[in-house]
Amino acid sequence: MKTARLLVILLTLAGSALFTGCTKEYYVVNEGVEMYQRDFKVKPSDWKVEEAPVDLDNAYLLSVKLSVPEITQQVVDNGNVTVSRRLTDDSGNTYWTPLPVVRAEYAAGDDLLYSTYLDYEWGLGTVFVYFTATDFVVGEEPEMTLRVTAWI
Repeated sequence: MKTARLLVILLTLAGSALFTGCTKEYYVVNEGVEMYQRDFKVKPSDWKVEEAPVDLDNAYLLSVKLSVPEITQQVVDNGNVTVSRRLTDDSGNTYWTPLPVVRAEYAAGDDLLYSTYLDYEWGLGTVFVYFTATDFVVGEEPEMTLRVTAWI
């Protein structure tokens, strides 16, 4: 009888835990691992010019600062952060590319070949993403969606 009563209590507790709403943005991936994930839509106006040669009107190193308060001191000391860029092909399929990434580019009008680098660094509450063009001219600041994932 005691075993049946204990089983009923455990099932009741388990059921209430499963159906209780949770407002925390972290979710458990494996036992003991907490993970946070968020997408950021980066608009051309969000980029900051880091370096621009004196004789060029355009920047070649751009940065964007993403505020991620979920990167706590505990994540800095014991966890990790990754960033991925969302790409969509002509058929509408979505793909995620982990950073850093190097892409070969071609400017048809100028018959110009160059590469772009997209990389990042992170710290307490912040992720900096950098966009660099090897020809020292970015042209238009890029628009993109970035996914930040932090875990401890």
